[in-house]
Amino acid sequence: SAPGGEDAAASAPQPAAAAPVAALGACPRAGCRGSIIRGKRGYGCSAYKTGCTFVIWKDSFGASLTDAAIAYLLKHGRTALMRLVDEQGRPVEGRLVLQDPNTGQLRLEPVSS
Repeated sequence: SAPGGEDAAASAPQPAAAAPVAALGACPRAGCRGSIIRGKRGYGCSAYKTGCTFVIWKDSFGASLTDAAIAYLLKHGRTALMRLVDEQGRPVEGRLVLQDPNTGQLRLEPVSS
């Protein structure tokens, strides 16, 4: 039994043999028609079996990302304000910005004080 939905991303959300996988938004990768779904360690594209490599790791910049945060990020290109940890390990308030829509790479945008 394969985890996740097989090719359920095509049209209407059909429950797979396992649990139904809720799509959080369309994959932002150019030319991809998949949906972003939650996995064990991150949020990836439902079209991964056909080569889409888009992924956002759940634990990014010291924050454990939620379905709601990912849905907001996919819609607006950035998260709402969050408590994060910068590259030097310092706590900072800021947003995560989708830097590369082809890979899911995020960048930290601190709030200027």
